[in-house]
Amino acid sequence: MSLPRKLTGVSRAFRHVEVILLASLLGVFAGTAAAQETKSKGYNLQLEEVMVTAQRREQDTMTVPITVSAFTSQDMINTGADNIQDISDFMPGVDIGEGGATQVTIAIRGISSPNISSGGDPSVATFYDNAYMPRAATSIPFTDIARTEVLKGPQGTLFGRNATAGVINIVPNQPVQEFEGFLKSRVGNYELLNVEGMVNQPLTDELAMRANIFSHQRDGVIENIGIGDNLREEGFIASRLVFLYDLSPDTSLQLAGDYEDRKESPGYSIGVSKYAVSTDPFNSEAANDVVDREENRDMYGVSLQGNHAFNDELSVFGIVSYRDWKTWNKQDEDGTEDPRRYIDTNNIEESNIWYNEVRFNFVNDKFNVVTGGNYSVEDVYQRTDIGLLADSYMQFISLELLPEVGIPASPDNHAWDYFPNEPDSFWLSASQLAGSLVNPPLPGIAVLPPSFAGDYFTETMDNTGDFTNWGIFGDVTYNLTDTVRLSAGLRYSYDDKTYSWQTFSQLGELAWPYEPARVAYDPAQTGAPPADYFNKFEDSKDWSKTTGRLVLDWTFMENAMTYLSYATGYKSGGFDGQVFSAYVAGPFEPEEMASTELGMKGDFFDSRLRIETSLFYQNLDGQQTSAETKNCIPGMTQQECNDYDLTSQPTIVSQDVDTEGVEIMAQWQAIESLLLTGMTTVRDAETTPEAYFNGDGEARGGSKQTDGTNTDYTLRLDWTPVIPMGYLLVHVDYVFESADDDSDVAIYTTGPWYFQDREILSARIAWTNDADNFEVAIWGRNLQDNEIADNPGGYVASTLGAYRTSIEDPLTYGVDLRYSF
Repeated sequence: MSLPRKLTGVSRAFRHVEVILLASLLGVFAGTAAAQETKSKGYNLQLEEVMVTAQRREQDTMTVPITVSAFTSQDMINTGADNIQDISDFMPGVDIGEGGATQVTIAIRGISSPNISSGGDPSVATFYDNAYMPRAATSIPFTDIARTEVLKGPQGTLFGRNATAGVINIVPNQPVQEFEGFLKSRVGNYELLNVEGMVNQPLTDELAMRANIFSHQRDGVIENIGIGDNLREEGFIASRLVFLYDLSPDTSLQLAGDYEDRKESPGYSIGVSKYAVSTDPFNSEAANDVVDREENRDMYGVSLQGNHAFNDELSVFGIVSYRDWKTWNKQDEDGTEDPRRYIDTNNIEESNIWYNEVRFNFVNDKFNVVTGGNYSVEDVYQRTDIGLLADSYMQFISLELLPEVGIPASPDNHAWDYFPNEPDSFWLSASQLAGSLVNPPLPGIAVLPPSFAGDYFTETMDNTGDFTNWGIFGDVTYNLTDTVRLSAGLRYSYDDKTYSWQTFSQLGELAWPYEPARVAYDPAQTGAPPADYFNKFEDSKDWSKTTGRLVLDWTFMENAMTYLSYATGYKSGGFDGQVFSAYVAGPFEPEEMASTELGMKGDFFDSRLRIETSLFYQNLDGQQTSAETKNCIPGMTQQECNDYDLTSQPTIVSQDVDTEGVEIMAQWQAIESLLLTGMTTVRDAETTPEAYFNGDGEARGGSKQTDGTNTDYTLRLDWTPVIPMGYLLVHVDYVFESADDDSDVAIYTTGPWYFQDREILSARIAWTNDADNFEVAIWGRNLQDNEIADNPGGYVASTLGAYRTSIEDPLTYGVDLRYSF
C-alpha cells in the first residue's frame, strides 16, 4: 500500500495571518474560560457518544471500523445548515458543490461524478430515512433532522450500487411518546427569513405523530439589471409528517411523508466578458436577460418501514418507499444583455423511483450478522432545451459563413452588419450555400435575414430511461477475542438500463423554409439518414458486479481502536444524454473502486481529547467525470474544433484515478467550557483521462497527470462561559481550501478573484434562558467578506466570447430565535 510521503500543504496553509489571529483568539478564550469554576449546563461540550447507523445497525461512531463523520442537530444550528450543500466544510475530505439544488455534485476524497445527465448515477449514494435518493433529489432540505452521517470510501457491501466514493445518510427524528415541539426563525441581510416549526404528539399509548414545516426565503446577492429576479434568490417550503405505531414491544411500523415546493433563482451567471456589465464579478450588478429564469422542484416522498424482533438475537427491518419529483431549471448561459450573445438552457425533469429493502440482523456474543436484499425501479424523463435568439444564432452562422466571402471570423463580425438591406432572396441563396457546405450536404440551412431580430427558438433533447436495480448482501462481524474483531461482507448487484435520445424539427418555430443549424443537439452525429433525424434513438444494457469488504479492528485501549480495511465499490454504467454521439459510442462502463485504509479513533486523557485519523489508498477504474467539452474529430486543430462544434457541453469523460491521502480530526476539551476542533485532509492523485477536446477546443487527456498536494482544513471553537443569567455558547469556525489547479482548464480571463485559496471565517453567539427553552443568537458568515470566484467559462465562451462565473456568497449575518415547548 502506498501512503502519502509529505504533508507540505498543511504547514504552508498554517502560515496565513488569519489563522494566527484565530489561534490568538483561542488562547484568549481559553485563558478566560480557565477562570470559570462551574460548567455551563445549558450547552454540553463534553465528548459524548454519537450514534450512527453506518453498518446498518445503531453504533457509537467511535466503535465503527470505517471513517464516518456525523453532523448533529446542534451542528446544523451552529452553522445554519439547511441541506447537504452546507455541511461539506465541516467534513474532512468532503466537497459538495454550491450549484443549483437539482444538480448538486458531491465529492468524497476527490471522487465526484456528473449530475446533469439523467442516464448516469452519482458516485456518492445518498439515503434519506433509509430510502435511496436519486441524483436530482439529494439536496432535500434538513427538516427536523437528527444527524447526517458521511461514510467515506467504498460502501458497496452494505449500501449497494453508486457508493464507490462513499455514502451520505440523512437521519430525521422519529416520533416519541411525549409531547414536545419548537418554533424557530432566522432573519438576516439580503431579506433572509427562515421559519420552522415542529410538534410531536402522542395520540395513544401505542401511536405517536411528528409534524414539521420549514420555510426558507432569501433575496439575491447580486442585483440583476436585466430581466427577472436578482441572482441567487432562494426560496422553498418543505414539510414532513410521520406516524409511529408500536404494535407490540417487539414490533413497530412507521408511515412517513415529505413534501418540497422550491422556487428560486438558478446558479449564478455573472458575465465578466467585454459584453457584460462589468469584468468584475463583485461589481454587485449583473445582467441576465432570460424570461422565466428560475429553478423549481416539486417533490414528494412516502415510505412505510417496519421493525420486528423475533427474539433477543434476531430482528428484521423492511422499507417500501416511493419518491416523485418535477424540476425546471432555466438559466442564463452568457451573462449579458447582448442579443447577439444570447443563450439559455433549461433542464426539465419528471421522474420517480420505487425503492425497497429488507434486512435481517442476528447478534450474539460472537457474531453480528446483517443480510438482506434491495430492489428499485426508476422511471426517468428529462428534457434539455437550448434557447437562442435569431441574433445569437446568426452570430454563430457568421463565424462559419463570413470567411467564405473573405470576412474574418470574429465574435464582433455579424452578417447583418455587412448585409443589412439585402432582400429575402439573398438570404435564401445563402441558406442553400450553407447546406452545401455540410457533410452530408443538405438542401439548405437557415441563414436568417435581419427581419428575424429578436425571434426566439429552442433546440431540444428529450431523454427517457427505465432503470432496474436489485442486490443481495451479507456481512458478518466475528469477535476473535474481547478486543479483536474480523468483519467480512459480499454484495451482488445487478443493473438493467434502457435509455433514449430524441430531438425535434424547428421549422414550426421559425417562418423560414430551412432548418436552423444545430449548435448542440445534432442528430447527424447518429449517422442516420436525414429522414430519420427526428426519430427516437434507443439503447439498453445490463451490468452486474460482486463487491465486498474485509476489516480487522483492534480495541487497544478502553476507548480507542485501530482498523485495517480493504473494500470495493461499484457504480452502474450508463448513458450520456447530452449528445447524440453518445448513442453511437454506446454506454459508458461502470466505475469500479478498490480502497485500502488504515485508521485509528479514540478518546484519550480522561476523554478530553478525541482523535480520528485515517490513511487511505484508492484505485478507481473508469471514473465517470464531467467536463466542458466539444465533440470534435481527433487530429483537429483548436480552430478547426471550434468551427466544427459551436458550443461546449457538460460531457461525461472516463478516467482512471489513483489517490493516496490522509484525514485527521481532533477535538480537545481544554476545560469543561471550551472545546477546540481541527480537521484536515491532504491528497495526491494520478489521473489518466481519455482523450477529449475541452471547452476552448484544445486537445486534452490521453496521458497520465499528477495533481499536487491539495490541502483543506477547518478550525472550530465552542465556548460556554458562565454568565449571571442563562447560558452562553460562542461558536467560531474557520475554513481553508487551497486553490484549484489551473493547469488543464481553459483560461478566458484573469483577475484577483480566480484560483484563489478559499478562506471563510464565521461565528455564532447564542444565549438561552435558565429554563433552557428560549434561545436568541447572532451570527455571521464570511466575516472577512472575502471575494472568491470560479474560473470563468460557459457554453459560448470560446465562440461568442461571452464567458461567465459564479461567486462565493459575500458577508451574511443575522439573528436566530428559538422557542421549545
